[in-house]
Amino acid sequence: MVTGSSTCKFTAAAFAVALTGLIVSAGSVAHAQTTSVVAAGGYLVFPKIVAHTTAAGANPALAAGEFAQDTVIQLTNTSTDLIEVNCYYINANRHCGTPPGAGAVVCRDDTECPAGVRCVPGWQSQDFQIELTPRQPLGWTASAGLELPCSPVGNNSCAGNAIQQGLIPPVGEDPFIGELRCVEVSSDVPLLANDLKGEATIVESGPSGAPPTDVLTAAYNAVSFAALSDGGGGDALCLGGTPTGGTACAAQYTPCGSSLSLQHYFDGAVTPQGVVNTELTLSPCSARVEAGGVIVPDNRVVAMILVYNEFEQRFSTGTVLNCVESIRLVDIDTPPGPAGDEASLFSVGTQGTLGGQTRIKGTSVADNGFGPGLVGLAHQYFAPDASASATASSAHHVNVSEFAAQNPPDAVILPLAP
Repeated sequence: MVTGSSTCKFTAAAFAVALTGLIVSAGSVAHAQTTSVVAAGGYLVFPKIVAHTTAAGANPALAAGEFAQDTVIQLTNTSTDLIEVNCYYINANRHCGTPPGAGAVVCRDDTECPAGVRCVPGWQSQDFQIELTPRQPLGWTASAGLELPCSPVGNNSCAGNAIQQGLIPPVGEDPFIGELRCVEVSSDVPLLANDLKGEATIVESGPSGAPPTDVLTAAYNAVSFAALSDGGGGDALCLGGTPTGGTACAAQYTPCGSSLSLQHYFDGAVTPQGVVNTELTLSPCSARVEAGGVIVPDNRVVAMILVYNEFEQRFSTGTVLNCVESIRLVDIDTPPGPAGDEASLFSVGTQGTLGGQTRIKGTSVADNGFGPGLVGLAHQYFAPDASASATASSAHHVNVSEFAAQNPPDAVILPLAP
């Protein structure tokens, strides 16, 4: 298990694309071997982990009226045996003009930086290992982590043993936005076992500087991948097959989705719950985390997007990503921030209907033998009117309509072996 940090480039662009053959019938998918959000698995992905607290170290501090955020994470051992779990936080923060480090201000786009200073992508990995006793659920917050009392086994000493102490670190920055990936192992080797279940609840309270009378919660289950077979060595978790290019698999898991489908309200629609806005999180299934925590950005995925309204009119756009990205729907095809939102393909004013369907297909454009699989989560906010703060929220998985086993398979390369 190696701990460290480094950077991973990200590029996002909105563009029109001509798409054909986007959706494959769900009936053509082998549902016995797919990802799940209800079943236990050997490898889990929590696609959206956020934290922005009122602590003195927050950089930047919460703005007036801004809600504080944190994520409550729960990981459960469903088996009757003690198990080991390797987990990896992926930090998707951007910073004003400088790489991550002391004094670097976290930003979401250029508008949050001083004039002439760019909001620069900067990606970090942070790992930890824990042991879960039989049938044990374990919960913690992203901002604080968790340190449990030491429980020595046999003649083992507790001194310096982070695993037996149950040490889960807090996320590396405040604010933080990213994801969490966990895999069941034995001495850093993936197990042919499916004992892990996970849940996350995003909690937002505020606004800052006022009594926390408004608390928003949005809960979702981790996406689980079932372990299918031993891979014969290597550091890669192979999702749906063996990638081309000679990648050696530590274990084989169910495939990742390459085509996703989301039923949703268009942004600005007036619903019984209020005026709605949606933030979409997309993450490539493939990733390469090398010794020292280095994230290698060699799996660029084009997310080709079709938007249908209730009149069956079709519009197209897209985005390009190397790592996990959370973005407001209306910012996919317009500049960041509120300017121009009404012209977005995801705006109710543009579409003329309350809701529609968005279909997303991943296409790998890097010649590395990895597949174009994606994991997606939609986070909806509801407010009394367009200018008011949200009073309710919910999180929904983006449904999978095609699996990447039909394309080059995905692989997650981790520093598993000592």
